[in-house]
Amino acid sequence: MHKINRSARIARMLGMGSCALIALSVRAQAAHIEYGLGYNGIYTNNIFRSPTYKDNEYINIFRGLLSYQKHGRRLDTHLDLEAMGRVFTLGRYRNDVLFGVNSLTHYVVVPKAFSLSERDIFTQAPIDPRFVMTPTNLQNTNAFSAGPNFSWYVNPIDAFKVDLRYRNFYYQKEPLTNPPTYSTSNYRWVAETRFVHAFSRRTKASINYVPEIVRYQNTLVNPDYRRQDVFLGVDTHLGNLGLTAQGGRTRIEETGQPNALQGTLARLALTDSLGPRSRVMASADRSYGDAGRYSLLEAPAQNLIVPIATNPGQIVGGGLYYGRMANLAYEYRRPYGVNRVSLFWQHLHYLTAPLSQRLEGGVFNLGYDFSDRLTDSIFGDYVKIHYFNFNANTRDFGGGMRVRYRLSPDLSVSLEGMVDRGVSTDPVLSYKEWRAIVGISYLTNPNRMRTDPFVHYTNAIFY
Repeated sequence: MHKINRSARIARMLGMGSCALIALSVRAQAAHIEYGLGYNGIYTNNIFRSPTYKDNEYINIFRGLLSYQKHGRRLDTHLDLEAMGRVFTLGRYRNDVLFGVNSLTHYVVVPKAFSLSERDIFTQAPIDPRFVMTPTNLQNTNAFSAGPNFSWYVNPIDAFKVDLRYRNFYYQKEPLTNPPTYSTSNYRWVAETRFVHAFSRRTKASINYVPEIVRYQNTLVNPDYRRQDVFLGVDTHLGNLGLTAQGGRTRIEETGQPNALQGTLARLALTDSLGPRSRVMASADRSYGDAGRYSLLEAPAQNLIVPIATNPGQIVGGGLYYGRMANLAYEYRRPYGVNRVSLFWQHLHYLTAPLSQRLEGGVFNLGYDFSDRLTDSIFGDYVKIHYFNFNANTRDFGGGMRVRYRLSPDLSVSLEGMVDRGVSTDPVLSYKEWRAIVGISYLTNPNRMRTDPFVHYTNAIFY
């Protein structure tokens, strides 16, 4: 218990440290600040998302958002802060306040030689990774990464680069799996070393060696291990097409295990800008992963689009796994919104937790701007999961419509209705819910905060 409380204090300190970025650079030039306030009134006919114990509830949600960005010759800072207070009128759950922090800082000490980087994400994820998030199936999680970057240019086109990182992945509670997997909170030391050769301004190739030491808070199920990745990388931009590819091998030595794990490391990401407002993104990944490496959007390779589980809790509950993943997405930015369509497929084989699964599905959000004041949009999703260890199949799907009317460029009101349903061979995971939502928001940038009703494929606050 002492370790858990200490980890909680550490996570809070990391979140507060991210907030301090504003104070450090508030006087800097070229800083950009956005903010917003919002309210949502929600009626739900199944607040517990239960197949048998159904009850309605009226929820009042109050939101606040602050975004700070500063881009300079030496300092780049991006900080998002969001708070969301929930009042359950009929008392089905306790009232609560959720926080989110998303920060990224890069400071150049000596140009092309030495810099410092920081990354921190504080948000929420499910405790039981098999079920959608409810107020009792919710825990705080934090991913923190910081360290120095060194570069040595042999000539104008060849360089040695070393990025040293301390990373801490914190989960507030133990997953509710059976048998319990215990805490997957961990810290790690990483050295990302590479030799980079620039064929042109748009095309670079690299030879990479990435050793990593991982230490878990609880090693009863998830043993500590050492990891080594060796791979070749290519990064190129041909007109509107961007390509990132990596291929190599991974070796993992678990503490107390005589035999090492070895496997293929293969990653591919394509981005094609079809025009000034639209783009297509495709990615595929076959490699070893673990809870923390993907779960909080902490990509294992810089500038690489990594497909992640639609529910962050799907991989919060387990430790080491070998995964095969693919993702295809289309995005079009309208004058007053963004149309998105995404398809995904994943096969995750866990080595330390009974959560091996095959996951596939899709998500869409399509809208039409009738005028500069009125927007109508429809949204929906479909997620199918097969758990091999539990011999269970779960399908979660739903859809809805949202109408938004802008009283001014910053002030808008909205009305939406949605239905969400889970069907499973495990009766406990089945449910049906419909919601009616009214909202009002004041946002200096309306695209900075959205209300997405499907909390099972996105984080509770940040997305």
